[in-house]
Amino acid sequence: MPTKVYLSSAGRPVDPEDAKISVFDRGFLYGDSVYETLRTAGGRFVEMGRHLARLRRSAEGLGLEIGFDDEAIRAAAGETCAASGEVDCYVRVIVTRGAGELALDPRQAGAPLLVIIAKALRVPSAAEYERGIAAMIVDVRKVSRRSLDPTLKTGNYLNSIQALRQATGAAADDAIMLSLDGAVAEGATSNVFVVAQGRLRTPCLQTGLLSGITRTTVLELAAELGIAAEEATIWPEEARAAEEVFLSSSVRGLMPVTRLDGVVVGDGGMGPITRRLHERYAAYVAAIAAGRGRA
Repeated sequence: MPTKVYLSSAGRPVDPEDAKISVFDRGFLYGDSVYETLRTAGGRFVEMGRHLARLRRSAEGLGLEIGFDDEAIRAAAGETCAASGEVDCYVRVIVTRGAGELALDPRQAGAPLLVIIAKALRVPSAAEYERGIAAMIVDVRKVSRRSLDPTLKTGNYLNSIQALRQATGAAADDAIMLSLDGAVAEGATSNVFVVAQGRLRTPCLQTGLLSGITRTTVLELAAELGIAAEEATIWPEEARAAEEVFLSSSVRGLMPVTRLDGVVVGDGGMGPITRRLHERYAAYVAAIAAGRGRA
């Protein structure tokens, strides 16, 4: 089925070839935008409330006036998913500061632009989850929080692109980035979890990383399962020595890392704690699809 794009300037979903924005839009020119990526399950949004709350926090951090209330964004996203004809969609919600003069000064911007992209959801197969991925701790470091607050999810993604380029250039599937101090921070588009001595650990927010929606959910599910978990400073050597490593994100869910920096992690497959959380996360998504979970 086709991808559909909602533009607030059009007021409706359109085909991608008709989704046109100004070359003077600040999202295009400067990455002056905020966004969220989420999915649907059984036609229902997964954690839309938390995604919209983070979208607003990001916008506030940039001094960007969104100009659309949550219900309007939900309605536009629902309309776009319906227009795509897909039951389960990959959804991206973007708000740019809008078009204006060719100048850095944000006061030169016009009205904000809301863009919503909906397309068929593609998630890894069961075999791909079992096989896991190869990740690499790259040299590209996270930008200092004094330069750009890492808790803001913005359209400026060159830092992660450069990290992923290095990883894929070394035949890895994904990148893990460090803070300026050298602590494990996050993946190129994900959060990082390790299991050490049977305890689940994830980098603390003070390290300088985005507070992932799925990261929060994993910590909640771990508590439900009685799995000891903590947010902490994690150093690269600790990650390399971990019994299990996995990445979390809104579309992939929990993806095991079975090779890190070219070395097999654990026994080379999905570890026992990762498996328990992976299965519990699948049940959580299924509950949303059935109309029983938080959307």
